[in-house]
Amino acid sequence: MIEQQDLPEYIERSLPELSGICKNADCKNPYDIARQMIRYTADQLRSKNLLAAKKCLTMADNLYNTGNKVIRNAIENVFVYSFSHTFFHDEAKRQSLLALLPANLYTIYKRQMVAGSHL
Repeated sequence: MIEQQDLPEYIERSLPELSGICKNADCKNPYDIARQMIRYTADQLRSKNLLAAKKCLTMADNLYNTGNKVIRNAIENVFVYSFSHTFFHDEAKRQSLLALLPANLYTIYKRQMVAGSHL
């Protein structure tokens, strides 16, 4: 299980570019990191760097599957929750994201959308 204190090292090994961004943004917790992850993914999709976007999405999926409760909450409630605001108002970005999105993250997103429609 990945613990919060292990997260910077995990990101450094998995996606060094994001590690530098997190250091520059002075990320202090998994929620700050998740915010930088969604920004990074959006930037990569905008510049059509699908490989880098896919790496970040895969890393998020791995973090959700192996992270502790705080990390899982950050992925679910910051990273995945941001999909609607970041990607789905633009059809091209939406299609790009859906083509790359791991099934587990898509399931979480759909569950959030169903829950949100009952509010």
